[in-house]
Amino acid sequence: MGSRLIRGFMSGTLMVLVLAGVFWLIPAPDRETEEPSQDESTDVAVLPPDDGSDQPTETAAPSPPAIEDTSEPTDDQTDPERVARAFMTTYPGDVHSLADPTFLATLDAVDAPMLQQVMDMRLEQVDHTTGDIYERYAFSVHGTYQGEKVTVYTIVVARPADPGEGGGAAQNDLPFQIHSFDWAPDMLGDANSPGPAAGELSPITAEQRGDLIAQTRTDVITPVLTVDPDESIEQRQARLGELMVEPTDVTPPMSRSGRYAMTTEILSQAYSTEPGGPITITYAGTWVDPYDPSYNGSWSLTATITRGSGGGLMVHNVTLTTASTGERNVG
Repeated sequence: MGSRLIRGFMSGTLMVLVLAGVFWLIPAPDRETEEPSQDESTDVAVLPPDDGSDQPTETAAPSPPAIEDTSEPTDDQTDPERVARAFMTTYPGDVHSLADPTFLATLDAVDAPMLQQVMDMRLEQVDHTTGDIYERYAFSVHGTYQGEKVTVYTIVVARPADPGEGGGAAQNDLPFQIHSFDWAPDMLGDANSPGPAAGELSPITAEQRGDLIAQTRTDVITPVLTVDPDESIEQRQARLGELMVEPTDVTPPMSRSGRYAMTTEILSQAYSTEPGGPITITYAGTWVDPYDPSYNGSWSLTATITRGSGGGLMVHNVTLTTASTGERNVG
């Protein structure tokens, strides 16, 4: 009987010694890499997630959408994609720092709340051209609108193609700016099925930007420079009043005697919009007496473009910017 107790006691003692040895062999956690708990407690257990992984569950706030990084969007405006992306993530918010002054002027009275309903927006480059005046990139913006994936709009970013004195095209470090905005066909729809942007006031489009200078020159500047000898002052004012909101008091260059008009030529035309102002287009050229070439000079007219009552762009007035006369010898 006693021998059984002794054997039992020895077996129990041996088991305790084995367990103690195992306990001391297990390494302690490394305090340099151990993650502290959020509530500074040392006795909170970390349970595995439902998928069976042994990684601790994350309780931090979800990260923002991965589509865009809006921090310092205008840090490098020599990158056209960065400028386009900054516009996409900001508009209809403040885009003054991204917009060409002429484009910015067309944002007056434009409201695009539907853009705030577009989710999962992404950018795609669709074109790149370099002309005599501008280097242009076109980007389309895609997203999900009311549960449907659509192309939302296209923007053109541009910068002068000539970097200025002393630099070639490869050294062009001039900033890109937004030049135009076009709703996509998905948003415009058609006459039978209007889209959500149908009838909405829009910033200047690529087509309008390209045509506005030529249309204003043909429809307004040329008539202002035209002289009709049989037309009274009142008739001239009435004629020009139909072309602009405020009739102009600009008179075309005339001969010394005032009996006939000079021959005029337009040599340059360009947007000259000041930031924060309306669209302005300046036309410059020369005039010469067709019967006395020694009598000649130069002129410059500025057309101011504003929003009309119907939302369209129209000429507000035309002013004489510069005028000069001079004599020259013609061989």
